[in-house]
Amino acid sequence: MTAVAESASLQHHRHSHALQIGFAMAIAKTIIGATQPVLTRYAAVRLDPILFCAAVTTIAAVCALPILYRLGELPKLFDKRYMPWLVAMSMTGTFLTSVTMIYGMKHIGAIATVILLQTEPVYSLILSTLVVGERPSSRQLLATAMILVGIVSVLFSGNAFSPMLAAILLFITPFFWQTSHVIGLRVMPPLTPIAVAGARFIFAACVFIPLFALSRHPSLAALRDVHLLMVILVTGFFVYFLSALTWYGAISRLSLSWTTALVVPGVPLISMLFAMMFLGEHPTSREITGVLIAIGGVLALVLSADPHRKVGGIIEAAEAVHQPLT
Repeated sequence: MTAVAESASLQHHRHSHALQIGFAMAIAKTIIGATQPVLTRYAAVRLDPILFCAAVTTIAAVCALPILYRLGELPKLFDKRYMPWLVAMSMTGTFLTSVTMIYGMKHIGAIATVILLQTEPVYSLILSTLVVGERPSSRQLLATAMILVGIVSVLFSGNAFSPMLAAILLFITPFFWQTSHVIGLRVMPPLTPIAVAGARFIFAACVFIPLFALSRHPSLAALRDVHLLMVILVTGFFVYFLSALTWYGAISRLSLSWTTALVVPGVPLISMLFAMMFLGEHPTSREITGVLIAIGGVLALVLSADPHRKVGGIIEAAEAVHQPLT
């Protein structure tokens, strides 16, 4: 075998390995993400919103800090080349999404929230087209329209999305998620997924903790409830820290729009099951129909998108990540 052939074979193996790891992380993200609406709804009606946000982001930051220190990644978070992007990513992807979701879910149940969050692939497609340069096909545009039809069909069928302000907060939450993902791609590489994920929580906690300290000390009494304390711990570690770590590990190897389209279909179905089991919520026939239409659109996006991450411009090859997660 010639040197050129060996190089081509090695490159193909690396691409295949990155795809496999990215796919596994996307599946893990799907399972973890399905618990978020249920846990957030449980906390939203029982806890002070800022206390919840401060607690879960602090837990996630504490989980990330020793790993960042051990890998020598911690100083990079404060490097002037990366810090502005990391702060922007943290404010959009963790601070704003935590606020919109917790306040929205104080008034809207987990099942209705799941339907509203189906807008994530739509925002992903728009942002990856405008910023990353992943051009949509006519099939992708049709699939996006299906997602919106599914959501709108529920909107005009009753009061599932009432009050409207709360519904709007949840509707725009995926936009902030996707904005942070695009920002994260600007610094990954050279930063690793753990550095990007850790930055999200560390900088967000630096905002939430002072906000809580200003006026909300009496709400700490709610933490005497063991069930609430467990929800906070599980949300902080699994839903925030581990979920973000698997997500950035996936999009460092796969196309942003394809990864989103792969993750989103499984989340609503599992979330609905969790909501029925743990919150006693039951979807209406219109809600089931709406979410199935939206999922159909998401699946169409999966089948019409290239899973490989695009390379060029501001985005470098996924293989350049320093230490691929295994």
